[in-house]
This record gives sequence, structure tokens and C-alpha cells, in this order.
Amino acid sequence: WPALSPDISPIENVWRLLKDRVRKRFPKTKEELIRYIKGEWARIELKGLKRHCTNIQQCFEAVIRVGIRHSDHVFGI
Repeated sequence: WPALSPDISPIENVWRLLKDRVRKRFPKTKEELIRYIKGEWARIELKGLKRHCTNIQQCFEAVIRVGIRHSDHVFGI
């Protein structure tokens, strides 16, 4: 589904980063999960978020160029 593609939706990469970080902490309760999500979200640096958004024009152009195929190979993601 294009709207969920990390190629054209930078937030999907951020969600993946957050999910990976929280998963490594092995939350056992709902409260732990919420606390870990908030903590890991606070640890994500603005510089890291900008990295996912600065090349969006290039991402759009590459997606158009390769068609509907997944384009990780184009960006080296």
C-alpha cells in the first residue's frame, strides 16, 4: 500500500525505529510498554528525524522511476 511505504512516507521509518528500540527492552506490562515508548521517543534526536524527511523529493522521483516495485534498492535504505 503506497501510503504505508517508507519510500514515500518518512514517518514509517521513524515508527520502525521506535518499534525496534522498544522491542529490545522487552516490556512485560502495558505500563512498561507506555513508559518505554515515551522514553525511546524522547531519545530520538531531531537530526535523525530530519534524515528521514530531507530527501523526500528524491524518494518520490525514485518511486515514479521504478514504478510500483519497492525501491529500497534505489535509496540504499
